[in-house]
Amino acid sequence: MKSLNPDGVAQHKDGIVLGLDPGTDKCGVAVVSRQQGPLYQEVVTLAALPEVVRRIAEEFAIDEVAMGDSTGAEQTREQLVQAGINMPVTTVSEELTSRLARQRYWKDNPPRGLARLIPLGLRVPPRPVDDYAAVIIAERLLEQSG
Repeated sequence: MKSLNPDGVAQHKDGIVLGLDPGTDKCGVAVVSRQQGPLYQEVVTLAALPEVVRRIAEEFAIDEVAMGDSTGAEQTREQLVQAGINMPVTTVSEELTSRLARQRYWKDNPPRGLARLIPLGLRVPPRPVDDYAAVIIAERLLEQSG
């Protein structure tokens, strides 16, 4: 999913969270609005993350960053600080996000033809779903903040 804001004008502050699902070599990135749901999703390399976050911060009025608490979280936090990106960061549990991300991917991209017959638990998405995990992480922060 790319931006739903094609004119590049920053959104109004209405509970917009930048979700990050850091890993060892890539990071899921998502912008989620309390009112509109997911606005942007992408999987990027860790090297590209600071530039992607800068671009997102220009396009959306991010209130807070929700970062997964597992693999690569501290390295990603340091990378953002070193890049001069100063936004409040809240660490959020990544428990079950990989499984939930796969389920959400298949809901958004249902299999066609004979692939429909394969049970959900045996299906493997054709691409990384870290961006879907980032959506779930952002949604968890929004749920915690009421």
